[in-house]
Amino acid sequence: MELGKYNKLKVLRKSDLGYMLTDGADEILMHFKQAKKEHEVGEELNVFIYTDDKKRPTGTEEDVLVTLDKPNFVKVVNKIESTGIFVDINCPKDIFISKDYLPINEEDWPNIGDILFIRLKIKKNALTAKPLNRYEIEEISNILYEERETKEGYISRISEKGVGIITKDIAYVFVPSNQLRAKYHLGEEVSVIISKKIENSYYGILNQHKENLIDVDKKTILDFLDNNNGILRLTSKSSSEEISKIFPNMSRKAFKRAYGGIYKERLIDFDDEKTWKIKKNS
Repeated sequence: MELGKYNKLKVLRKSDLGYMLTDGADEILMHFKQAKKEHEVGEELNVFIYTDDKKRPTGTEEDVLVTLDKPNFVKVVNKIESTGIFVDINCPKDIFISKDYLPINEEDWPNIGDILFIRLKIKKNALTAKPLNRYEIEEISNILYEERETKEGYISRISEKGVGIITKDIAYVFVPSNQLRAKYHLGEEVSVIISKKIENSYYGILNQHKENLIDVDKKTILDFLDNNNGILRLTSKSSSEEISKIFPNMSRKAFKRAYGGIYKERLIDFDDEKTWKIKKNS
């Protein structure tokens, strides 16, 4: 009898609580509410084996989303600080994902309702789960994308170098940190534009409306001014290298676009060497 998989089991007898099932060697109880219909003694059933709250093997005829052999997308349904999260696999018991498989920074953890692509694991005779990493995703992916295609997906990895995304049709796309304009968390739904493919790896750009990007960049510039006595040692004529030293995630083109917007709103002024924030009373 294999935990985390569907097993062919026979109905041995009925009890007050449910059906006693056997594989010929071991027996488990499947509660009546986990049966799709009424069964007779001797009938063979296809049953998913999981463990209850007391770590006892039990079964269900429900169509679970994930097994030991079959990864899938699932929804986060609970979050326990400093411990981990629970996901719904359409099984009577939600499945736990330990903090060991989540980002160190809890702000990067998924929120309730976010989506992860996971595989089941067995730990201490109980079912747990883990999100698939880049190489596991690439191993099962058979999708071919063209450059400039736009795909929907979910954040699956967060690092200093950028974020990884698993698309809804199961491919891994990496977005470098210098292409990011906002902070993301695991399981967050995003839209990504495929920019290139190198060997088996796809690279992309997060697809945000230009207006939203401008607003983010404008806020970044204004926040810097607020935190630096209203002075910024850059102007619209500054080089890409000079801009990247202060705003590493902002291109020169994006900087000039946001800078121009702030100037038109008469929030800043400048000379040949610097920009300053205009005081409200001036």
